[in-house]
Amino acid sequence: MVSLYCTLIINKRRTFDQVPEKIQGEVETRLRELGYDVNGDPVAGEV
Repeated sequence: MVSLYCTLIINKRRTFDQVPEKIQGEVETRLRELGYDVNGDPVAGEV
């Protein structure tokens, strides 16, 4: 489910607020690992 929500957020089909609370932490962590913020936008200037 985490990967599914990440894909939906990156493709602008869902927002982070639509992710069930119990997995929001995991989704946020995975998005950041992929180089995105919780809005599905690429993180600029990450070092």
